[in-house]
Amino acid sequence: MDTLSAPPGSVAPDIAQAARSFSPDLTEIAAIAGHANLARVSAPSGLWRVCRWPEGTPERDVAFSHEVMRLAREAGLKTAPEIFATGQAMDGALRIGNRLFDAQRWLPGAPPPLAESAWPGPDDRIDMPTVLPPELFTGIITALAHLHERTVDLASIAGVPTAPLHLLPGAVREAQARHLGSLRSKARHEPAIQRWISIGERLLEQADPIILNATRDREMPEAVLHLGLWPAHVLIDNGEVSGLLGWERVAAGSPLLDIAQATLRLQGWSDDAIETALGAYADVRELAPAERRLLPAVAALDAVATTGRLLEQTHAGKDTARPPSALRAAIDMMLSSMAAIERNLNVEPRKRRTWVRKEGQGRHRPQGGAPRERRR
Repeated sequence: MDTLSAPPGSVAPDIAQAARSFSPDLTEIAAIAGHANLARVSAPSGLWRVCRWPEGTPERDVAFSHEVMRLAREAGLKTAPEIFATGQAMDGALRIGNRLFDAQRWLPGAPPPLAESAWPGPDDRIDMPTVLPPELFTGIITALAHLHERTVDLASIAGVPTAPLHLLPGAVREAQARHLGSLRSKARHEPAIQRWISIGERLLEQADPIILNATRDREMPEAVLHLGLWPAHVLIDNGEVSGLLGWERVAAGSPLLDIAQATLRLQGWSDDAIETALGAYADVRELAPAERRLLPAVAALDAVATTGRLLEQTHAGKDTARPPSALRAAIDMMLSSMAAIERNLNVEPRKRRTWVRKEGQGRHRPQGGAPRERRR
């Protein structure tokens, strides 16, 4: 059976079939606005979230995602969903036609405000970065550190999905070329696109060799990464993080990818945000000095790709209407992060000055007066 589409606001027939396979005694099934591959299911066993995975997803990738969520919950991360287990679904996944489906426990809470934009149509959704309160951001970073600590052994198993750091520069270059192809014709009238092009080129020129040199002669420590760290995937209930969604892209790779994503999308790049992230992470799991030095370069590449995708989703359509102000603010937030990362990459150790003591006088600073603040 091929996947069937459904009118907006209704549940696709194959998702409804999967929901009844998981819970024959379900009492209600409802569509989730803006998310055609999801449904909310009520059953005597509780509330569940039924997901239709992208076409062509291998069963082993679904099974790997479920194993990561299981390990996360074993490590005490109740923010990871529980997988619905049934005899009809191997490893929690059910095949209908050429698509795979699973069911995850519905977690309490809701994403923060302005986590998504309904653009260009009411049934479309664009993930947006936003600034979480510091305590929530710290909680997410701590959860990531526990996830990474628990999955080091799993990441070393042959055949698991991987996101190798040394391939990141090439992947981002390809993504940048695709985004440029869609955006170039509108760049003349969109200052945000112009800024992305100019800052992005400079970031790639600086970050590419840093990443390639760091990964050429040595292997970087790896763990299993979440790789879906958007505010829309963070559930908040009573002022606390109650759930973390978006486990579909988990893969083995450098923890720096998760830390960079979380900082860019949940806080915005700044010296304070990085200090907070690295401090919270180190409370659970240490990063080597070489990893810490590499973080701005990793963030630079992720920022170029993420901002390009956000711009393409916003401007590549034929609709000439002005995008919502919240979406434009989200783009500005990413562009500001790109500029901040560029400043980090441009910082060089300041040359030591020679102090001159003149006879009969105290120690004097070179011409220019008061000392300048040292950059970090």
